[in-house]
Amino acid sequence: MKKIILIALLMAFVHYNSFGQRQQQLVDEYEVSVGYSVFQGDYGVKGDFTSTLGNSGFLIGGKAYFNILNYDNYNCYPCKHVKFPLGYNIGYSLLNFDKVDFKNNSIESLKLKAFRGQIFESSLSFGFEYHIGDLNKFAFNTEYFYQNFDPYFGASIGGTAYVVKLKSDLGDYETNPSILPEAFKGGIYDKPGAVGMLLLEAGLRYKISSSINLTLSSKWLYYFSDKVDGLVPNPDMVPNVHNDWQFSPAIGVVFLLRYGRFFAMN
Repeated sequence: MKKIILIALLMAFVHYNSFGQRQQQLVDEYEVSVGYSVFQGDYGVKGDFTSTLGNSGFLIGGKAYFNILNYDNYNCYPCKHVKFPLGYNIGYSLLNFDKVDFKNNSIESLKLKAFRGQIFESSLSFGFEYHIGDLNKFAFNTEYFYQNFDPYFGASIGGTAYVVKLKSDLGDYETNPSILPEAFKGGIYDKPGAVGMLLLEAGLRYKISSSINLTLSSKWLYYFSDKVDGLVPNPDMVPNVHNDWQFSPAIGVVFLLRYGRFFAMN
């Protein structure tokens, strides 16, 4: 009986050890983050960033860093400084014209002030990041700063699925289209949709331990559509129409597998 138990424990250890190796070969790090977001769309004045500051919400993100390069090659510079994240973001934003400085109380101004929206979004992207520092114990740069702080930047491309809900404080715009602002008549898109997306990110990691880093970052999500916020203005009335985009400063935590204690093999 003792031999059977010993063999079972040995097999469990071998299975756990091989699982750890496979896990390291596939994913090296995981990150979770949460941030404030500002949505830049048609609820404001084009070119006036402050007019859209009321269009805010939150963005929750996650990343899995894939081990594509040979990270065991300690003489390989790109292996230590180039990472490949699969990113996932979930967000929610409230949209309104509250921050727009209307010069008068005309009928059109009142119609715009009464219009509001909500966006629920979920995105998936894949790309690369370049990390200036190297926070593991095999760091090339011996300077103290780059052993504890890691500035980085990256770019990813992916897609976003979204649901947008629109309403007017003046009533039901579907049964009474006259409450719609003139610039948006014929330009209401309140159906769920999907669109391509470009994500740019810059940030800074701080080493807490061999297995945990803290991050401070900023994300810029550019959508390949102007329909994400549900509004597309008449170009003859509102010139310089641009696609929607979103900015989000965030804080996060990175869990390191390869050089941390989670799946440490050395």
